[in-house]
Parts: sequence; C-alpha cells; structure tokens
Amino acid sequence: MISIQWFLNKRINIKLVISFTLSLVLIMTSAVLASYTPGDQKPVPKDRRSDGGTTRGCSGGDIPLTIIASSNYVGRTISPHPTFAWFVSGDSASKPMKFMIYEWLPSGKPKEVRKISLQSSPGIMKLSPFSEKELGLQPGKEYFLQVVIHCDPDNPSGDLVDEASIEVVKMPANLQNKLNRAVNSVEKANIYAEAGLWYNALDEALKLAKASKLGEVGSTLLKDLAKWEVPKTTSELPPKEQEAIDKRIENLKKIADNAR
Repeated sequence: MISIQWFLNKRINIKLVISFTLSLVLIMTSAVLASYTPGDQKPVPKDRRSDGGTTRGCSGGDIPLTIIASSNYVGRTISPHPTFAWFVSGDSASKPMKFMIYEWLPSGKPKEVRKISLQSSPGIMKLSPFSEKELGLQPGKEYFLQVVIHCDPDNPSGDLVDEASIEVVKMPANLQNKLNRAVNSVEKANIYAEAGLWYNALDEALKLAKASKLGEVGSTLLKDLAKWEVPKTTSELPPKEQEAIDKRIENLKKIADNAR
C-alpha cells in the first residue's frame, strides 16, 4: 500500500514539474516577443509613394495585396540578401505575379535590379531574391520593391500592386555582440526589432512561422509596425491620403490576426 502511494505521488510530482516547466517556457517566450522600434526612420518622399494595395481587378477578400513592411517609411536592413514577404487574400484564385526591386538613381529615376515571375498563393508569401553568392543590395543606396498580381493579362490597369522601400545600413554598434549571445530566432528578432532593422527582424520571425503564416513573433512585429505607420505630419495630409493610410493600418492589423 505504501509503495503504491509513493508511486502515485511520484507521478503527480512529475506532472507538476512538467506543467511548471512548460508554463515557464511560455512566460519566457512571451517576455521576449519582438517589439519594433524604428527610431529616426526616413519618410518615403511624396513623389515616390504609390496608391498600391488596392483591390482594383481581382475578386477576393477585403484585405488587398499587402507587402509586410511600411509604405510610408524606408525600412532598414543590414543584410545585402534580405527576405521579403507579402500577404495574398485567401479568397483569391492563383494568378501570375511578379516581384521586382528597383534602385533609385541620383537622377531620381528607378533602375531595375531584379525581376522574378511567380504564381500567387493565399496567405503569407516570402522570397529571398538574392543568393548568398550574389552581391545583392548595397549600403548607402535606396531601393523599392514592387509586387504585382496580374488579374487579367489583357487589362494591366486592373493589376493589384503594392510597394515598399528599403535601404541597407551599417551594423549598429554593439549589435553583433548581442546577436552572438542570442540563442534562438525569437531573441534575434527582438534584437533586430529594437535596433529598427525591420527586414532582419521579419526574416527571423518567419523562420519560426508555419508555411503561409507570420507566427506569433511575426504577428507581434506587424502590430508594432502598424503603430508606427502614421506619418509625423498627419495634420498636413489631404483627406484622401489620410484615408488610405488609415486603411493600410487597419489591413496590417487584420493580417497580423489572420496570419498569426
């Protein structure tokens, strides 16, 4: 009888230890979920902004094609080989699409750097357009990426289009030391996010996510991005532009919830 009671107590204690350990892991994970702080980010010049992310041609859900990045500010990365991501409505049929990167020349004209043909799929799509063997994007230069879904090849005006800007910056002081101490992608995403390196943080977050999803860390990052999407000169914006920004912020929050 005593040995049976001892065995039962041991099983209960093991369950308590396992339960406590799992709870501790969850607490520690949630405590280090990335918090994006862009710092002194550059606004995208007015003449470079587009009215992308609209639902002009394809039928589907209420969330348009959306690049997972700011449309009002220039996102930063320290990597010449960044990973990009965008959202495609789950109600949209698969369509031909193109991913393009352009460099802004001193003349103010864009120069095509990379063009890739794809087929759209619902949820979060991601792409690393440069191999490690390539030179990739260069520090000190500004680029913009464009994602286009061709709804009707005979009617280009009905294409879905979204754009975002990116620049490659130098490694911030002491950042490498912090990264060397990081033990997983959650911690790395948090370090990059706090340093204002959006594309690096997103890349680490996507490593933790299931296919076509953002995951918990990516969703948290995107909600933080939505908070910073409001321009500093909001009171000076025309009503139509302000409405477009408000709608994008709403869409970013929806994507964060739907693609968690």
